[in-house]
Amino acid sequence: MNRRRFLNTLFGVSTLAGFPTVQAWAGEHRKLKHVVYELNEKDPSHELAVLRNVKNNLNASGPTAMHIEIVIHGGGINLLKNAVLDDALQEKINGLKKDGVKFRVCNNTIHANKLNYKNDLYDVSSEDIVPSGVAYLVDRQLEGWAYMHP
Repeated sequence: MNRRRFLNTLFGVSTLAGFPTVQAWAGEHRKLKHVVYELNEKDPSHELAVLRNVKNNLNASGPTAMHIEIVIHGGGINLLKNAVLDDALQEKINGLKKDGVKFRVCNNTIHANKLNYKNDLYDVSSEDIVPSGVAYLVDRQLEGWAYMHP
């Protein structure tokens, strides 16, 4: 039996047996994508690269098809410290937030650096703070989120 005939037969049998059709299968795979990015390096060029990666990801799939979080801990906290006085950086962060990106900030990092999140970090609220950035990343991965560490 040639391949085309086999696939037609298989499709016909699966339809009769009540298995999902190709359209139903495709619909299932258009679900919301969940991606968590890790930012833990104290390097402005790396920080900008992470923001670019997130923006490229959004552009490829569309903001309505994505749920993206950036988890900031360790040296990555400098992104939000520097953004306090950097209008261009604020614009990039605001643009991502407008597209639905959530910034999650490690409470351990805030305390280790003796920071006041309201004054020392750009646009961070209490809802953005997670107890441990690393533990939060692990939880997201266990929930099935794709993990990116560019």
